[in-house]
Amino acid sequence: MLKISSYFSLFASRNACWRSLLTTSALVSALALSACATTTPATSLVAKTNNASIASNDEKSDAAVREVAISSTKSQDYIAAAAYWGTLYDRDGRNAEAALNYSKALRQIGSVPQALSVMQRAQQTHPTDPAILAEYGKVLAASGHPGQANAMLTKSNTLKPGDWAVLSALGVALDQLGRYDDAQVQYNAALKIAPDNPSVLTNLGLSYAIEGHLDDAERALRKAVANPRANANARQNLALVLGLQGKFDEASRLARADLPISVADNNIDYLRDMLTQPALWKQMESLDSKADAADTH
Repeated sequence: MLKISSYFSLFASRNACWRSLLTTSALVSALALSACATTTPATSLVAKTNNASIASNDEKSDAAVREVAISSTKSQDYIAAAAYWGTLYDRDGRNAEAALNYSKALRQIGSVPQALSVMQRAQQTHPTDPAILAEYGKVLAASGHPGQANAMLTKSNTLKPGDWAVLSALGVALDQLGRYDDAQVQYNAALKIAPDNPSVLTNLGLSYAIEGHLDDAERALRKAVANPRANANARQNLALVLGLQGKFDEASRLARADLPISVADNNIDYLRDMLTQPALWKQMESLDSKADAADTH
């Protein structure tokens, strides 16, 4: 039996089986991270939303609410940010700053459908605002509309070139469309503007991984994790890529850095079980034979 890394190198770029495996495994880690991040502050969301409503009822000035909204965003308290920016947005739906920041906060707390609704309205009101187009593109990508996301992000980049975050988001949309080479061009362009940016490196690493180039993926993700500004996503994606190569000990150590031990261990065990299923390898060998037969013609 060939090593996992060998199978990726040979077949992953043309093998939906591997991409499905990678996507499924990534989903397990993502769901675990999401649960870990959102379980505790659930009641806090209600409380802070009520606080924002109180601010509205007390007729506090927009300037006061905006100040608190900006402070919440800077401190990465996205639940509070969503509440306060939402208050400003409800007061004036044409307020581009409120719509933009409200959508960003909603994305951070996982309320993507609500963010999409906000940005659909904002784009109609501000059709040539590059920041609005960029955020709308990111929301479209997050909600599974990569073609529309690509169009919005391309338009934003045309109106205001040189934003690394837009280029990185464009790469994500292209990855979703299966255009991995084009996506990697965008990530590398973003890295020229923002060298060693951990967010861009993480996206680049995932692009390599989905395409099946695990060695390249590991290098990019290790570089991302080495950056002090790297977040849990970078570490968990590196853990995933290491696990896909059978490096379970290191993968487990990384997974435990951000997740409860039981959740991290369950993720690694799940991945290990998937990779040792005879049916999976049998499918791989069948696809291998078909590919070899095609190459001989």
